[in-house]
Amino acid sequence: MKVEIVTVRDGAEAVVEFDYARRSEDEKPMVLDVLLQAQATTMPDLAFRYGCRARNCGVCTIDINGRPRIACRARARDGDRISPVATLPAVADLVVRRDGIARQMRGRLQTAQGNDLNVEAPADYHELTSCIECYACLNNCPMHMRNFGGGLPGDMDPADLPDPAEGYRWGNPFSLLKLQMIRIDPLTTAAGREAALDNAIDLGLDECVGCPGCKCGVGIDLKGLVVRALVDDAGDRLPSAAE
Repeated sequence: MKVEIVTVRDGAEAVVEFDYARRSEDEKPMVLDVLLQAQATTMPDLAFRYGCRARNCGVCTIDINGRPRIACRARARDGDRISPVATLPAVADLVVRRDGIARQMRGRLQTAQGNDLNVEAPADYHELTSCIECYACLNNCPMHMRNFGGGLPGDMDPADLPDPAEGYRWGNPFSLLKLQMIRIDPLTTAAGREAALDNAIDLGLDECVGCPGCKCGVGIDLKGLVVRALVDDAGDRLPSAAE
């Protein structure tokens, strides 16, 4: 089974064809299996991330044929093109800089005080906790693309890219999910819920007006549980993105 693996070295992309050797005739390998074999054989310097069995799920996310997928869950097929996720700056090969997303939330997450086990969180809250921070939801997100002039990191001159160490100015479905979790946490104060909504608006929630919605890598209903709830509560404080 032959696949194409996109490598990135010093900002330059190259495509390497790799022939995966199945361990049995009926094996259906995951993309992560392909990457591990490539690294163990003909591509010893191939750089990629995975956190299986280390409680670091989500970091193996890559693009397969131009769409973000979780490498340990995606079946590899003959002719697949494997590349770094296009929504974040590539560091080396399939490794991208993820820290700009986490740093973006510094000072914005004012979590509830205390831990009252007698207060039960709503079902929606528990569904949102299943997020594995794969960042697949950044794909085709107009809010996130504001950080790169309305496009993707690869569309910009490397010298003009925003510094991830400073945190990205504009948000994304993941940051909205974190803020919505605060809003529906039963221990959050009224002021805390209002502050979370203020932060969502400041991060560019207006881009969600009229947007067809985002897709979660693990199936969370981001549009229904997060985006629609925030947009509805923002009301007339939220100008249409088209205006």
